[in-house]
Amino acid sequence: IEKNDSKQIATDLGYIKYGISKVPEGIQYSGSVVAMAQWDDKLGSNILFVTETAENSNEDTRSKELFGYHYITDNSENVLLWKINDFIKDCPVDLTLEYLDKSLEITDLDKNGIGESSFLYKMSCKGDVSADDMKLIMHEDKNKYAIRGTMKLMMNGQVLEKGSMKVDPSFNKAPLEFPEYAEKQWNRFKTENVGN
Repeated sequence: IEKNDSKQIATDLGYIKYGISKVPEGIQYSGSVVAMAQWDDKLGSNILFVTETAENSNEDTRSKELFGYHYITDNSENVLLWKINDFIKDCPVDLTLEYLDKSLEITDLDKNGIGESSFLYKMSCKGDVSADDMKLIMHEDKNKYAIRGTMKLMMNGQVLEKGSMKVDPSFNKAPLEFPEYAEKQWNRFKTENVGN
């Protein structure tokens, strides 16, 4: 299933291509690709993709993993800039670990010619109606920034849980535009509706 439509966006960095295409030869990864972006900047030709493994059942428990990979693919060499991995292991109830569709964005907020990437995903292991955990991961080059918290849970127009947001101290060393943008993205994706 093609989750995100292929599109090209013109930005300060030139064209950014969103949409899942073939991962270059020689790049090893786990799971299935659920989001991808490709662009050129001062670091070179970039490809970033998010993958999820299938849910793995073992008698009474379930496990799943999510990965993010960022490669520089110049001169037919693929150099890994960074990789992240998150997972839920041995969950005895309902498991959720999924990329939030259309949350992958490439920006150049500080106008230094190096693209920042950010995306969000949600995760939980629960047997009741409660808010999922949510994470925003942002990178510029090898610098990683994060926001963690819980989603706002709505049922039939009523707020069941307000949600929470904890900005990682890594943002203290970032340009001011980074946490501002990250919080906007968080607020864009934080609401989860259950029921109808």
